[in-house]
This record gives sequence, C-alpha cells and structure tokens, in this order.
Amino acid sequence: MEIDSFLKNVFRRYQKKEITFIGLGNPFRSDDGFGLEFIKKIKGKFINSFTEFDNVDEIILNLCNDKSHGLVIFVDSSDFNEKPGIVNVFPYHEIEDIGKHFHKIPIKLYMKLLQKANKHTFLIAIQPESLDEINEPKLSNVVSKSLTRLCIIIKDNGVLT
Repeated sequence: MEIDSFLKNVFRRYQKKEITFIGLGNPFRSDDGFGLEFIKKIKGKFINSFTEFDNVDEIILNLCNDKSHGLVIFVDSSDFNEKPGIVNVFPYHEIEDIGKHFHKIPIKLYMKLLQKANKHTFLIAIQPESLDEINEPKLSNVVSKSLTRLCIIIKDNGVLT
C-alpha cells in the first residue's frame, strides 16, 4: 500500500488521540532501529506514541481494555524484498505467519488481539539496508532519508509542525 495515500487517509479518518504508534526494533542493529527513531521524531506531537521499551505488553493490554474505536500502527524494519529505504504499509492479512518473527511476541498476534478489541491495525515497515550489529545506534543513510521523508509526509498532512 502506498504510504502517502495511507497516511492521508489515516489523518482524514482519525483524530490524533485515536491513533497509537508503536515503534519496534533494536537500535544496535543499524536499520532495525527505524521504528524507535520514528517514535523519537513524533513523540511530542502524538501523545500515543511508544517504543517496545515502554512495556508494549502492558500498552497492548490497555488498548484492548479500551473499547473505543481507534487505530494502532506498528513501525518496524522488515525484509519484504524491495530496495533498501522503501517504506510500505501492511494490513494484518499481508503479514507473514505468526511463527516467523524476531520479537518476543509476534506483531501479528498483537494485531489480532487489538482487532478483537475494535482497533484497526497496520504495520509501516521499511526495507533495511543493513542489520549489522554496531556499537552505537545509527541508521544507514538510505533509511535515514526515508525516515525524514516519512516525517515530511506526516507534516504535509498538517499533523507535525
């Protein structure tokens, strides 16, 4: 799904308080830190923005207990056979089987629980260039540029200033 049109539709359909962003990744595996860096950039503008270091399990349970309508967008790096830096949006049914994951609890399982609680769920994923272990958190240049572009898209939709 095209990221530009997806975000335009999201911000047309939902108020900011109805949108939850959850960034996933390992900052010490280069581009795997994409979701975490994304949250750093939007945290001041979206009150409901978290990383997996904010106790995602508890956040998911709280969202499941809140029966109001809403949207939960996971942000992570993922190999979906594109050029590095390409950002795509994936609904639940396009994410690989629950058994194929690198997180303690698979994103697809979180999504299934949230959908049962009346939440819409998506994954914004970037194709990484490198997942090499490094001594300090640093995205590759191509992924860093895509992160900047993603924030510009959000800003152009009147959400970030």
